[in-house]
Amino acid sequence: MLLKTILFVGDHAQKYCELAISNENCSAQLLTYQRENIVTGEKAKVIFNQQELPFHTVYNMDGLCHDIVRLKDQLLIKCDILIGDPTELLFQAYVTELMESSELTILPIVFFLYPVGMNSLDTRREISALILKMKLNNMLTYVVRNPMDTFLEVMNEVNQLASFTSITQLESSIENLDYLFGHDAEILI
Repeated sequence: MLLKTILFVGDHAQKYCELAISNENCSAQLLTYQRENIVTGEKAKVIFNQQELPFHTVYNMDGLCHDIVRLKDQLLIKCDILIGDPTELLFQAYVTELMESSELTILPIVFFLYPVGMNSLDTRREISALILKMKLNNMLTYVVRNPMDTFLEVMNEVNQLASFTSITQLESSIENLDYLFGHDAEILI
């Protein structure tokens, strides 16, 4: 069986990471952002696998992208599967930097966690821009609807795969898992 490196990015993905950590067939990593605390004076930081890394710029796409590039040696850039909520700026910035990285020959398979709350209505333009970039880069991408139930099923199926070229078998076998784009991704050739 193939050991998979799975990167969970963002607050929404954090609870799913805890489920994946208990699985021996995957290496689960977690990247979250903690805003500065004006009451205590604590600066903004990124937490990658419980290691705190300082962020120096503001919480927007340009600032997050800048700091991700600055910290790329400490962050996991190469992973097999990337999981996150496309409404979160950290996830958007991370995916953007993955696509611009010259170090990667194959991009990871992406699972979008279905956005929750009103935040998804506020970020429709940003999500559309992200999806367009991902589509142009042939990033194999799925949406996990009804995330908690479907996520467990997806992780069980992913852990049974002998290779990532057979990931398209998941599309028809799991309810609430929707293919978005990327079948012509290099991983499937």
